[in-house]
Amino acid sequence: MKLLINQKDNIFYLKGVMNEFAKLHPIAEFTGPVMILNFKEVKRINSIGVRELIATIEQVDSSIEIIFDECSSVVVYQMVMIPNFGSRVKVKSVYAPYYCPECDYQEDILIEMENFNLEQSLLKATCQECDSELEFDDDEKLYFWFINEDTK
Repeated sequence: MKLLINQKDNIFYLKGVMNEFAKLHPIAEFTGPVMILNFKEVKRINSIGVRELIATIEQVDSSIEIIFDECSSVVVYQMVMIPNFGSRVKVKSVYAPYYCPECDYQEDILIEMENFNLEQSLLKATCQECDSELEFDDDEKLYFWFINEDTK
């Protein structure tokens, strides 16, 4: 796993596979008012990687706001399976899986969580291959269970 830090904007870019070899200590050492963890390029997470990330987040000073941004599907699935994985954070945006029922094209589409309401229809998108309408490729209620008052 690579951890790239944009100190000017307080963004930590996590890339690759999050496992027992992930070196996350710079996250725990952060001292600014707001920290953004960008998960766009996290491709896989194993149980040890989740445990290490949770432990690292617990070490961050409680006065610091932690924002998860561009959460890949693998990160969202971990938030669904492990209740305290995202308990202290605000989720800014997630990638959601879509597919085309006509040609089987698949695409992850970024959904901003501010003002997101599951009761409304999900984002409408068009297939880049055949121009058909894409469909959400998961259980909507389960995929977005982590929505709380901060993200509505």
